[in-house]
Amino acid sequence: MVTVKAAKAERLLNLVIALLNAPSFRTAAWIRQKVAGYGDAPTEEAFLRTFERDKKELRELGIPLQTPPNGADGYRIPRSEFALPPLSFTPAETAALALAGRLWETTALGAAGSGALRKIRDADAGDGSVETGTDASSEDPGEGGPDGAVQTLLQPRVRTSDPSFEPMLAAVRAQRAVEFDYRKDPGGPAEPRRLQPWGLVSFRGRWYVIGHDEIRGERRTFRLSRIAGELRPVRRGPAVRPPAGLDLLAAVAATVRRPVADRQAVLRVRAGVAAGLRRTAVTVTPIDQAPGWDRVQVPLGPLWDTARLLAGHGPDVVVESPADLVEATVTLLTGSLRAMRARTGQAPGPTPDEAPLFDERDSE
Repeated sequence: MVTVKAAKAERLLNLVIALLNAPSFRTAAWIRQKVAGYGDAPTEEAFLRTFERDKKELRELGIPLQTPPNGADGYRIPRSEFALPPLSFTPAETAALALAGRLWETTALGAAGSGALRKIRDADAGDGSVETGTDASSEDPGEGGPDGAVQTLLQPRVRTSDPSFEPMLAAVRAQRAVEFDYRKDPGGPAEPRRLQPWGLVSFRGRWYVIGHDEIRGERRTFRLSRIAGELRPVRRGPAVRPPAGLDLLAAVAATVRRPVADRQAVLRVRAGVAAGLRRTAVTVTPIDQAPGWDRVQVPLGPLWDTARLLAGHGPDVVVESPADLVEATVTLLTGSLRAMRARTGQAPGPTPDEAPLFDERDSE
Protein backbone atom coordinates (compact mmCIF):
# COMPACT_ATOMS: atom_id res chain seq x y z
CA MET A 1 0.00 0.00 0.00
CA VAL A 2 1.43 3.38 -1.05
CA THR A 3 1.26 6.02 1.67
CA VAL A 4 0.21 9.62 1.01
CA LYS A 5 3.78 10.79 1.69
CA ALA A 6 5.24 8.24 -0.75
CA ALA A 7 2.69 9.19 -3.42
CA LYS A 8 3.58 12.86 -3.02
CA ALA A 9 7.32 12.16 -3.27
CA GLU A 10 6.77 10.08 -6.41
CA ARG A 11 4.61 12.81 -7.96
CA LEU A 12 7.26 15.47 -7.26
CA LEU A 13 9.98 13.26 -8.74
CA ASN A 14 7.87 12.64 -11.86
CA LEU A 15 7.35 16.40 -12.23
CA VAL A 16 11.07 17.14 -11.93
CA ILE A 17 11.97 14.47 -14.50
CA ALA A 18 9.32 15.70 -16.93
CA LEU A 19 10.30 19.38 -16.70
CA LEU A 20 14.02 18.65 -16.69
CA ASN A 21 13.81 16.76 -19.99
CA ALA A 22 11.34 19.16 -21.62
CA PRO A 23 12.70 20.90 -24.76
CA SER A 24 10.32 23.84 -24.14
CA PHE A 25 7.93 25.19 -21.52
CA ARG A 26 5.15 22.77 -20.54
CA THR A 27 1.68 24.05 -19.75
CA ALA A 28 -0.33 23.11 -16.68
CA ALA A 29 -2.78 21.22 -18.90
CA TRP A 30 0.10 19.18 -20.38
CA ILE A 31 1.40 18.40 -16.88
CA ARG A 32 -2.02 17.20 -15.73
CA GLN A 33 -2.35 14.95 -18.75
CA LYS A 34 1.22 13.61 -19.06
CA VAL A 35 2.80 13.57 -15.57
CA ALA A 36 1.84 10.58 -13.43
CA GLY A 37 0.15 11.57 -10.17
CA TYR A 38 -1.78 14.57 -11.46
CA GLY A 39 -4.36 12.79 -13.62
CA ASP A 40 -6.05 11.43 -10.48
CA ALA A 41 -7.29 14.89 -9.48
CA PRO A 42 -11.12 14.77 -9.63
CA THR A 43 -11.52 18.39 -10.75
CA GLU A 44 -9.51 21.18 -12.35
CA GLU A 45 -9.60 23.08 -9.07
CA ALA A 46 -8.20 20.11 -7.13
CA PHE A 47 -5.40 19.73 -9.69
CA LEU A 48 -4.47 23.41 -9.50
CA ARG A 49 -4.34 23.32 -5.69
CA THR A 50 -2.06 20.29 -5.75
CA PHE A 51 0.12 21.77 -8.49
CA GLU A 52 0.52 25.09 -6.66
CA ARG A 53 1.65 23.27 -3.49
CA ASP A 54 4.13 21.19 -5.49
CA LYS A 55 5.57 24.25 -7.25
CA LYS A 56 6.09 25.96 -3.91
CA GLU A 57 7.79 22.91 -2.44
CA LEU A 58 10.16 22.50 -5.39
CA ARG A 59 11.22 26.13 -5.16
CA GLU A 60 11.75 25.82 -1.40
CA LEU A 61 14.04 22.86 -2.13
CA GLY A 62 16.13 25.11 -4.41
CA ILE A 63 14.98 23.57 -7.70
CA PRO A 64 14.96 26.31 -10.40
CA LEU A 65 11.38 26.11 -11.72
CA GLN A 66 11.10 28.67 -14.51
CA THR A 67 8.14 30.29 -16.28
CA PRO A 68 8.11 32.21 -19.62
CA PRO A 69 9.31 35.84 -19.41
CA ASN A 70 6.05 37.08 -20.95
CA GLY A 71 3.98 35.56 -18.13
CA ALA A 72 2.37 32.87 -20.28
CA ASP A 73 1.37 29.49 -18.87
CA GLY A 74 4.43 27.23 -18.94
CA TYR A 75 7.08 25.58 -16.76
CA ARG A 76 10.52 24.05 -17.18
CA ILE A 77 13.68 23.26 -15.19
CA PRO A 78 16.90 24.38 -16.95
CA ARG A 79 19.35 21.50 -16.86
CA SER A 80 22.30 23.91 -16.69
CA GLU A 81 20.99 25.35 -13.41
CA PHE A 82 19.83 22.07 -11.91
CA ALA A 83 22.89 19.83 -12.27
CA LEU A 84 26.48 20.41 -11.25
CA PRO A 85 28.85 21.01 -14.17
CA PRO A 86 31.77 18.60 -14.66
CA LEU A 87 34.24 19.17 -11.84
CA SER A 88 37.97 18.62 -11.66
CA PHE A 89 40.12 18.83 -8.53
CA THR A 90 43.83 18.85 -7.84
CA PRO A 91 45.15 16.22 -5.40
CA ALA A 92 45.37 18.88 -2.68
CA GLU A 93 41.76 19.98 -3.25
CA THR A 94 40.59 16.37 -3.24
CA ALA A 95 42.34 15.77 0.09
CA ALA A 96 40.75 18.91 1.55
CA LEU A 97 37.27 17.75 0.51
CA ALA A 98 37.84 14.32 2.01
CA LEU A 99 39.08 15.90 5.24
CA ALA A 100 36.03 18.17 5.41
CA GLY A 101 33.73 15.16 5.00
CA ARG A 102 35.46 13.27 7.79
CA LEU A 103 35.33 16.36 10.00
CA TRP A 104 31.53 16.18 10.28
CA GLU A 105 30.86 12.45 10.10
CA THR A 106 30.25 11.97 13.85
CA THR A 107 27.96 14.98 14.23
CA ALA A 108 24.36 15.80 13.39
CA LEU A 109 25.61 17.06 10.00
CA GLY A 110 27.16 13.72 9.06
CA ALA A 111 24.41 12.73 6.61
CA ALA A 112 24.41 16.16 4.93
CA GLY A 113 28.21 16.09 4.58
CA SER A 114 28.18 12.60 3.06
CA GLY A 115 25.45 13.64 0.62
CA ALA A 116 27.42 16.70 -0.48
CA LEU A 117 30.56 14.65 -1.07
CA ARG A 118 28.56 12.07 -3.04
CA LYS A 119 27.20 14.79 -5.37
CA ILE A 120 30.67 16.23 -5.90
CA ARG A 121 32.09 12.76 -6.56
CA ASP A 122 29.39 12.04 -9.15
CA ALA A 123 30.19 15.30 -10.96
CA ASP A 124 33.95 14.75 -10.70
CA ALA A 125 35.54 14.54 -14.13
CA GLY A 126 38.59 12.84 -12.69
CA ASP A 127 39.06 9.39 -11.17
CA GLY A 128 36.21 9.66 -8.67
CA SER A 129 38.48 9.50 -5.62
CA VAL A 130 36.98 12.57 -3.95
CA GLU A 131 35.24 10.55 -1.27
CA THR A 132 38.38 9.24 0.44
CA GLY A 133 41.18 11.35 -0.95
CA THR A 134 43.20 8.20 -1.70
CA ASP A 135 43.75 5.95 -4.66
CA ALA A 136 40.33 4.86 -5.90
CA SER A 137 41.56 1.29 -6.24
CA SER A 138 42.00 0.96 -2.48
CA GLU A 139 38.99 -0.75 -0.92
CA ASP A 140 39.96 0.07 2.66
CA PRO A 141 40.57 3.77 3.35
CA GLY A 142 42.76 2.76 6.25
CA GLU A 143 45.04 0.64 4.09
CA GLY A 144 46.30 0.39 0.52
CA GLY A 145 49.26 2.75 0.76
CA PRO A 146 51.71 4.54 3.04
CA ASP A 147 49.10 7.19 3.84
CA GLY A 148 46.48 4.68 4.95
CA ALA A 149 47.59 4.52 8.57
CA VAL A 150 47.75 8.30 8.72
CA GLN A 151 44.16 8.54 7.45
CA THR A 152 42.97 6.20 10.18
CA LEU A 153 44.87 7.91 12.98
CA LEU A 154 44.37 11.55 12.00
CA GLN A 155 40.60 11.70 12.28
CA PRO A 156 39.39 15.31 12.67
CA ARG A 157 36.23 15.98 14.64
CA VAL A 158 33.88 18.90 15.21
CA ARG A 159 32.46 18.98 18.72
CA THR A 160 28.69 19.49 18.81
CA SER A 161 28.16 18.54 22.43
CA ASP A 162 25.49 21.15 23.28
CA PRO A 163 22.19 19.28 23.78
CA SER A 164 20.32 22.02 21.91
CA PHE A 165 22.48 21.68 18.76
CA GLU A 166 20.51 18.94 16.98
CA PRO A 167 17.01 20.30 17.71
CA MET A 168 18.14 23.81 16.73
CA LEU A 169 19.67 22.49 13.51
CA ALA A 170 16.41 20.66 12.78
CA ALA A 171 14.49 23.93 13.29
CA VAL A 172 16.83 25.81 10.93
CA ARG A 173 16.45 23.16 8.25
CA ALA A 174 12.67 23.01 8.69
CA GLN A 175 12.48 26.84 8.64
CA ARG A 176 10.49 26.84 11.88
CA ALA A 177 10.56 29.21 14.84
CA VAL A 178 11.49 27.86 18.28
CA GLU A 179 10.90 28.80 21.90
CA PHE A 180 13.43 28.26 24.68
CA ASP A 181 14.67 29.59 28.01
CA TYR A 182 17.99 31.46 27.86
CA ARG A 183 20.51 32.75 30.38
CA LYS A 184 22.03 35.98 29.13
CA ASP A 185 24.28 35.94 32.17
CA PRO A 186 25.68 32.46 33.03
CA GLY A 187 24.74 32.83 36.68
CA GLY A 188 21.44 34.61 36.16
CA PRO A 189 17.88 33.39 35.71
CA ALA A 190 16.66 31.93 32.42
CA GLU A 191 14.30 34.10 30.38
CA PRO A 192 11.84 32.90 27.71
CA ARG A 193 12.78 33.60 24.10
CA ARG A 194 11.01 33.00 20.78
CA LEU A 195 13.37 32.93 17.80
CA GLN A 196 13.16 32.60 14.03
CA PRO A 197 16.52 30.86 13.51
CA TRP A 198 18.52 31.73 10.39
CA GLY A 199 21.56 29.56 10.93
CA LEU A 200 24.17 28.05 13.25
CA VAL A 201 27.73 29.36 13.47
CA SER A 202 30.82 28.04 15.23
CA PHE A 203 32.88 30.98 16.51
CA ARG A 204 35.86 30.89 18.89
CA GLY A 205 35.15 27.30 19.83
CA ARG A 206 31.47 27.88 20.70
CA TRP A 207 28.22 27.36 18.80
CA TYR A 208 25.78 30.22 18.26
CA VAL A 209 22.39 30.58 16.61
CA ILE A 210 21.46 33.84 14.95
CA GLY A 211 17.96 34.90 13.97
CA HIS A 212 15.04 37.23 14.57
CA ASP A 213 13.95 37.49 18.21
CA GLU A 214 10.15 37.79 18.04
CA ILE A 215 9.85 39.05 21.62
CA ARG A 216 12.34 41.90 21.17
CA GLY A 217 11.59 42.44 17.49
CA GLU A 218 15.20 42.50 16.32
CA ARG A 219 18.14 40.37 15.26
CA ARG A 220 19.80 38.51 18.11
CA THR A 221 22.60 35.97 18.62
CA PHE A 222 22.41 33.24 21.28
CA ARG A 223 25.08 30.89 22.56
CA LEU A 224 23.74 27.33 22.50
CA SER A 225 25.43 26.38 25.79
CA ARG A 226 23.31 28.99 27.63
CA ILE A 227 19.98 27.56 26.49
CA ALA A 228 18.29 26.03 29.55
CA GLY A 229 16.12 22.97 29.10
CA GLU A 230 14.59 21.74 25.87
CA LEU A 231 13.74 23.62 22.69
CA ARG A 232 10.05 23.88 21.87
CA PRO A 233 9.33 24.07 18.13
CA VAL A 234 6.56 26.44 17.04
CA ARG A 235 4.22 24.32 14.96
CA ARG A 236 2.29 27.15 13.29
CA GLY A 237 3.48 30.23 11.49
CA PRO A 238 5.18 31.23 8.23
CA ALA A 239 8.42 29.63 7.08
CA VAL A 240 11.52 31.37 8.43
CA ARG A 241 13.45 33.28 5.76
CA PRO A 242 16.92 34.66 6.53
CA PRO A 243 17.73 38.07 5.02
CA ALA A 244 19.17 37.82 1.53
CA GLY A 245 22.94 38.18 1.40
CA LEU A 246 23.45 37.97 5.16
CA ASP A 247 26.92 36.74 6.17
CA LEU A 248 26.09 34.69 9.27
CA LEU A 249 29.70 34.37 10.47
CA ALA A 250 30.37 38.10 10.14
CA ALA A 251 27.10 38.91 11.90
CA VAL A 252 27.92 36.63 14.83
CA ALA A 253 31.50 37.91 15.06
CA ALA A 254 30.22 41.48 15.24
CA THR A 255 27.90 40.79 18.17
CA VAL A 256 29.69 38.22 20.31
CA ARG A 257 31.72 39.54 23.19
CA ARG A 258 35.02 37.93 24.04
CA PRO A 259 34.57 35.18 26.64
CA VAL A 260 35.22 36.13 30.22
CA ALA A 261 38.54 34.50 31.07
CA ASP A 262 38.24 34.64 34.85
CA ARG A 263 35.03 32.62 35.39
CA GLN A 264 35.48 30.02 38.08
CA ALA A 265 33.60 27.00 39.34
CA VAL A 266 33.13 26.13 43.01
CA LEU A 267 33.08 22.39 43.71
CA ARG A 268 32.67 20.12 46.70
CA VAL A 269 35.21 17.33 46.25
CA ARG A 270 35.71 14.21 48.36
CA ALA A 271 39.13 14.13 50.02
CA GLY A 272 41.78 12.07 48.27
CA VAL A 273 40.11 12.01 44.82
CA ALA A 274 40.06 14.11 41.61
CA ALA A 275 43.80 14.77 41.49
CA GLY A 276 43.47 16.31 38.03
CA LEU A 277 40.97 18.89 39.27
CA ARG A 278 43.11 19.68 42.28
CA ARG A 279 46.14 20.37 40.09
CA THR A 280 44.25 23.19 38.33
CA ALA A 281 42.62 24.51 41.51
CA VAL A 282 42.85 28.16 42.52
CA THR A 283 42.02 27.30 46.14
CA VAL A 284 41.39 24.10 48.13
CA THR A 285 39.72 24.50 51.53
CA PRO A 286 38.54 21.71 53.89
CA ILE A 287 34.84 21.94 54.77
CA ASP A 288 34.47 21.95 58.54
CA GLN A 289 30.76 21.09 58.39
CA ALA A 290 31.42 18.05 56.18
CA PRO A 291 34.56 16.17 57.25
CA GLY A 292 36.20 14.32 54.37
CA TRP A 293 35.20 16.97 51.82
CA ASP A 294 37.06 19.97 50.36
CA ARG A 295 35.74 23.06 48.65
CA VAL A 296 37.73 23.44 45.44
CA GLN A 297 37.71 26.48 43.19
CA VAL A 298 38.85 25.88 39.59
CA PRO A 299 38.93 27.94 36.35
CA LEU A 300 35.81 27.32 34.28
CA GLY A 301 36.39 26.23 30.69
CA PRO A 302 33.73 25.53 28.01
CA LEU A 303 30.49 24.76 29.82
CA TRP A 304 29.55 21.32 28.50
CA ASP A 305 33.13 20.05 28.34
CA THR A 306 33.55 21.01 32.01
CA ALA A 307 30.18 19.45 32.91
CA ARG A 308 31.16 16.14 31.28
CA LEU A 309 34.47 16.16 33.15
CA LEU A 310 32.78 16.75 36.50
CA ALA A 311 29.94 14.29 35.86
CA GLY A 312 32.58 11.64 35.17
CA HIS A 313 33.63 11.81 38.83
CA GLY A 314 30.17 10.63 39.91
CA PRO A 315 29.35 11.12 43.61
CA ASP A 316 32.89 12.28 44.44
CA VAL A 317 32.37 15.78 43.00
CA VAL A 318 29.39 18.10 43.61
CA VAL A 319 29.05 21.37 41.68
CA GLU A 320 28.01 24.34 43.84
CA SER A 321 28.30 27.19 41.32
CA PRO A 322 27.83 28.78 38.83
CA ALA A 323 24.18 27.94 38.17
CA ASP A 324 24.60 27.09 34.49
CA LEU A 325 27.32 24.55 35.30
CA VAL A 326 25.15 23.02 38.04
CA GLU A 327 22.27 22.60 35.58
CA ALA A 328 24.47 21.17 32.82
CA THR A 329 26.05 18.61 35.17
CA VAL A 330 22.67 17.57 36.61
CA THR A 331 21.30 17.22 33.07
CA LEU A 332 24.13 14.85 32.11
CA LEU A 333 23.86 12.77 35.28
CA THR A 334 20.08 12.43 35.21
CA GLY A 335 20.19 11.58 31.51
CA SER A 336 22.70 8.80 32.18
CA LEU A 337 20.57 7.55 35.08
CA ARG A 338 17.41 7.43 32.96
CA ALA A 339 19.22 5.58 30.19
CA MET A 340 20.64 3.02 32.66
CA ARG A 341 17.24 2.41 34.26
CA ALA A 342 15.60 2.06 30.85
CA ARG A 343 18.14 -0.60 29.87
CA THR A 344 17.82 -2.55 33.11
CA GLY A 345 14.07 -2.14 33.57
CA GLN A 346 14.43 -0.54 37.00
CA ALA A 347 11.65 1.57 38.49
CA PRO A 348 12.22 5.35 38.52
CA GLY A 349 14.20 6.52 41.54
CA PRO A 350 14.18 9.83 43.43
CA THR A 351 14.44 13.06 41.50
CA PRO A 352 17.69 15.06 41.72
CA ASP A 353 16.09 17.38 44.30
CA GLU A 354 15.19 14.42 46.52
CA ALA A 355 18.49 12.55 46.23
CA PRO A 356 21.27 13.36 48.76
CA LEU A 357 24.29 15.16 47.36
CA PHE A 358 26.64 13.04 49.45
CA ASP A 359 26.31 10.22 51.97
CA GLU A 360 24.99 11.28 55.35
CA ARG A 361 27.66 9.07 56.88
CA ASP A 362 30.31 11.49 55.63
CA SER A 363 28.88 14.36 57.70
CA GLU A 364 28.68 12.53 60.98
